This record gives sequence, C-alpha cells and structure tokens, in this order.
Amino acid sequence: MELNRRQFLQAAGAAAATAAVAGMASTAVADEAEVMTAEKADATKWSFEIAPDPIPEDQISQVIEHDFVIVGAGMAGVCTAVAAAEEGCDVIVVTASSTAISRGGSNHAIGSKYQIEKGIDYNPEVARKIVKAEQTAGTYFMDKKKWARWINHSAESINWTIDLMEGKGLKCCLEPGFPDPDGIIDVPPASHNFYTDEQPFGALWGAPIEARTYAQILTEDLGCEIHYNTIAKQLVREDNNTGRVSAVIAQDSDGNYIKYVANKAIVLATGDFSRDRDMMRRYSPVAYEWFKDQLDFETLNYDIELAYNGLMPGDGQKMGLWIGAAWQKTYPVAPMINGGASGPAHGVISNFWGLNMDIHGERYMNEVTNFSYGAMAKLMLPEQTAYSVWDVNYAYTQDSWERFGCCIDLENGIMPSTPEEIIASWDKSAEAGESAGIAATSVYWKADTIEELVEKMTGIDKEKALETIKKYNEYAKNGLDEEFHVNPEVLYPIENGPFYATKSKGATFLTVCGGLRTNDKMQVCDENDQPIPGLYNTGIMTGDFYANSYNFVMPGQNLGAVCGTLSYLLGKDLAQL
Repeated sequence: MELNRRQFLQAAGAAAATAAVAGMASTAVADEAEVMTAEKADATKWSFEIAPDPIPEDQISQVIEHDFVIVGAGMAGVCTAVAAAEEGCDVIVVTASSTAISRGGSNHAIGSKYQIEKGIDYNPEVARKIVKAEQTAGTYFMDKKKWARWINHSAESINWTIDLMEGKGLKCCLEPGFPDPDGIIDVPPASHNFYTDEQPFGALWGAPIEARTYAQILTEDLGCEIHYNTIAKQLVREDNNTGRVSAVIAQDSDGNYIKYVANKAIVLATGDFSRDRDMMRRYSPVAYEWFKDQLDFETLNYDIELAYNGLMPGDGQKMGLWIGAAWQKTYPVAPMINGGASGPAHGVISNFWGLNMDIHGERYMNEVTNFSYGAMAKLMLPEQTAYSVWDVNYAYTQDSWERFGCCIDLENGIMPSTPEEIIASWDKSAEAGESAGIAATSVYWKADTIEELVEKMTGIDKEKALETIKKYNEYAKNGLDEEFHVNPEVLYPIENGPFYATKSKGATFLTVCGGLRTNDKMQVCDENDQPIPGLYNTGIMTGDFYANSYNFVMPGQNLGAVCGTLSYLLGKDLAQL
C-alpha cells in the first residue's frame, strides 16, 4: 500500500515517540541505581564507621598497665588527669601531640572567688536568665543534666584552677562581659584567662600556658607520666565488643605498638574531627559546605593550636564507634563560628552595631548582637559579604573602647582605648586599606563625605547604599528603626565626617563541638543509652553539650565547661571507682 505524506509523518512520529519512551525507560533503569533513598542511606556505611582489623598481639612490643589511661593531652585530658591524680589515682596520659596543647584562653565560670573579689554578682541564680536563653537558642536539644553539673560546680572548679595556676606563677584575668542593650544575651564578666609577663594576651594565648602548667603539675608534682608522640589506634573491648573497655593500643614515633591496659577506665579526650572530610560531611554538613574550601583534610598536625583550617581528625570518636559507642543525639554537631560585620565593637565580641548592608546596599538584620550570630547572618548573604558604615562621632558613643582580651582589672592585661585612640586606629586601618582582626581581615575606607565614601566601597550597589544610609539616618534622628527595630539607645546617625566603612566576607571556623554519646557522668554510651563499662569521654568531643551552634553568648564556655568543670569532676569521680 502506498502512504501519502500525512500518513508517513504520522507513522514516523509514532515510531519516534515509541523510541523516546523506550529510551526514557532504559535511562530510568540505568539511573535508578544512582538514586539515593532512605533505605539505601541507612544501609550505607561511612568510611570512618568501618573498623580496621584488630592489631595482632604479636605486633605489640610493650604492655603498660595503669588504673586509668587518659588519651589526649589537651586542656580536658590534662585537667582530668590532675584532678584524678590529686585523689591518689594511678594515671597515665597517652597523647599524639609532642606537648600539652590547647587554644584560646577564656574560661567561663559562674561565681568564682575572683568575681566575688571584683564585686561581680554572678551565681547560678543570677545566671538563670542567660542559661535559659542559651538553652532556648539550642532548642533544648542539649543535655541539661550536664549543664546543671557545670553550673553548680563551676565556682569550685575554676577556684581550683586559679589556685593551681597562681601556684605556678600564672596570673588570672577577668574579661569584660557582653552588654546587650535589650537584655536578651547580656552576660556579666565571666571569662577568666591566665597569662604571664612573657605572654600577657591570655584571652587568645592563655590556654596553651594553662594546659602546659597542668602537665607540669601532673608530672613534676604528682609523679605521673605523659607519653607524647604516641597515637592511639584502637580500643580493646572484651567479649567481642560486649564487655568492658580494658585497653588502648597506640603507636609511638618509632612505629612500635604499645598496649596500655587500664585496670579501671579509659578516658578519651582527643579533640574534634574537623580534619576528617567524611565526618564533617556526615555530622556537620552546613559547616562543611561553608568551610570545605578552607579546611585542610590532607595534613595532620597533632600540635596544632589556634588555626582556622581544621584541628583534629576524630581519632577518639572513630575508636569509640568501632567498639559500639553511639553518636550523640543532637544533629548536626555544633560548629564554632565567629566573624560578624566588622567595625567598632561594643563589648569586644560584638557584631558591629551600626549600619550593616549587603552587596545590594540593603540592611539585612537588627545589627545589635554578638559576632557569632552576626557571622551566621553574614554567611546567609549574597557572596557572604557585609558592609559597615559609621561616622567619626561613633567613637564618642563610649567613654572607652575595650579591646579583645582586655581585663576589667586595669592594672593587668591590655588597656582599653580612648575615643581619640580608637579614631586613630580607624585612620591607620583606612590608610593601610585593611584591618586585621582575630582571624580575618576587613577592607577599610575613609572619606570626608558620604558620597565619596560610598564611591570607594567596591562591590556594593552604590545608589541603593546611599538611599539606605539616608533612611537609617532618619530612623536614628527619630529614635525609631522602622525596619529592624534596633534599640533607640544605640541607634546613632551617620552625619559628621570623616566617615568610615568596612567590607568583610565570610566568617571564621575553629572547631566542631560534639561527638560520642556521653551521659552526665561522662560515660560513653551505646545506642540504648547504656554506659559502656570502662570508657569515658571529655572535652570538646563530649556529645550533646551544644546544639545548633557554639554562639559565644557565654564566652569561654567550652574551656570553662567541658574542658574545665566537667573534666575536673570526671577526675574526682574516677577516684571513686
């Protein structure tokens, strides 16, 4: 039969459609294996979850036996060791580092003798409001029982630390608090740091001195040993990973395996997991996406201190998982992030409280918060970029300007700046074109007029920025912020030159705060919340102490709580075993 043109085209179209459907079906079948489902996700193991083969007994060159083996000589490990050894415990510390290490320096404490001496009324009852605000910020996911132990024993712990440090020649400094005009995240001076004449900047560099002093006390005064450059590899749990954790196998710098037998308990204090790519992707995915390009997943340095490209590889967390420990319940693991919009800081750890804009020249938040919450807001912006604008009169909104690390006892530490000195620092930064902060650099500009200033500001919608500044000035003059409702007490117009501006991008990441499931006695637990006999956990790898983010609202909480008080209490508790 002969087909006309219409019939031919209809037949061809039908054939093509049939082939297309067949092709789609085959593509769907081919791609189905690559499609993730809930069932596949649950059945898939991450690299760090797969336990290595047990190290054979015939490869172990030495067996060392003590009642307690503490793995890690960071602040938490050496604090725990000293607290236990003081009670007569037979303790040894095994650590991958070549010395006792830590970073930062602020130890938050509630009701210390140093606070009482300075007339600061801060006790658990006074702290109730800020504690509730913090637990609300964490949506109550954190373990409130561990918080209660910290709060109720904080003074006891820090007073013990002050006595130990001052006994070795260190001095104690109390940093200013955070003055929130709205009273929501207001906290009195509570961060204690330790310093020496050689290293007076205790807020940033005091923790290494403190940790090494603990180590000195442990070895010289209490007669215990610390085995440095010895990397823990595997835990030994009896009865096919159902019984007690009785030993840890470590490898020394010569490659020899040493079995450390613990007659009573092993304490893991090995730090975070921010240098393990898979663990970051699995347990702190938002932080991973934000910072994966700056984190160093290839290099290990167990002596690393204050660095912003990752710290530890999660050795303790992995060893715990391999013998049946559960991961913490709170998800994701909280990152420690700071670096809000830059500019003159009320309260040293604040976001810049004046006008903040994005690249579109628009405001994006109520600016009056701290530098951690400011950083979170900035990370959500286009290009993660914020601009700050103010005038010369802003210097006179305070009688003096605190610097990071400044002590409230003006006989010690770094003195605050006068308004004239702070203006000089702005001029110097503008002349250099930048200002180096704690861990980041901001671009600085200065001009005699607002128009000239905005013209210098690169990357911003200049026309919109001028409109925003004009509107902000109207709000300030009227005492009513109609957009974000900043407290009128800190709403200052931008009208008297010279004028200043900064541009800052991104934020800083230091660590992740969490890990193995840990009860309030610092025992590591399994999936049924049952303590694993003989295994404890402390420091920043403590599970379920933080939720959402480490937000610096209680500055120095990490060193003060999990690395300080809870480690101190663990040491005392071990003596009861």
